[in-house]
Amino acid sequence: MNGILNVRDITREREEEEQRSRFISVISHELQTPIAIIKGYASTLARSDAMLDPEALRSRLIAVEEEADRLNKLVGNLLYASRIQAGGLQMEIVPLELPRLIEGVVRRLQAKSPDVSVTLDLPPNLPTVMADRDRVEEVLQNLLDNAVKYSPRQRSLTLACSVTGDEVIVSVSDVGMGISLRDQEHIFNRFHRASNGMIQSMPGAGLGLYICRAIVEAHGGHIWVESTLHEGSTFSFSLPRVEKAHLPMVVF
Repeated sequence: MNGILNVRDITREREEEEQRSRFISVISHELQTPIAIIKGYASTLARSDAMLDPEALRSRLIAVEEEADRLNKLVGNLLYASRIQAGGLQMEIVPLELPRLIEGVVRRLQAKSPDVSVTLDLPPNLPTVMADRDRVEEVLQNLLDNAVKYSPRQRSLTLACSVTGDEVIVSVSDVGMGISLRDQEHIFNRFHRASNGMIQSMPGAGLGLYICRAIVEAHGGHIWVESTLHEGSTFSFSLPRVEKAHLPMVVF
């Protein structure tokens, strides 16, 4: 019995060590890249002999702003993940009308990325759900951002809702690069990134889907992915219908 326990302890220690190493590797890379870009542009702008026309100056300032936003999002996700690990995810659960929330998120996405086409498939009389508005918006935003990010050729998305039993299902589909079966098993794990070389070359710390899973599960729902490599992916999550929910008004 002691031998079994020792093997389990060693396995757990190895897993924890691998996770720490992965954390250091991912975070150091994700911090170094935007910092290097900001420093490079700042050094150029600070030179006394810098002669930049207004358009060149504007493009560099935009790049600095974008990288600062990327850093801010990374730090926010790290803090969020830490709160989840510590059991400190707080939500205000209220009756929520999904269509209005979805339309707002899609409108902001298309204002930011006008070349992205989003098809909405929302049935009439969609039941009200019990959820935290800000948290559900965060899940939707994350799934849509990922769909755009990993669909470099065909930027056409579908956002659909359906009703099944006691739940409302929300799905985001793309026709992007897809996810291998092996990666699908770990895609919602903290710091996991798909092994596809193109995905690895893109910015990201592997926290977004981990946060999505924590938020959805805190609502009493579940989240999953269906994907075919090189053809696209559909990420779906469920939320309890208002008349079926058994959640307190505030969840910690």
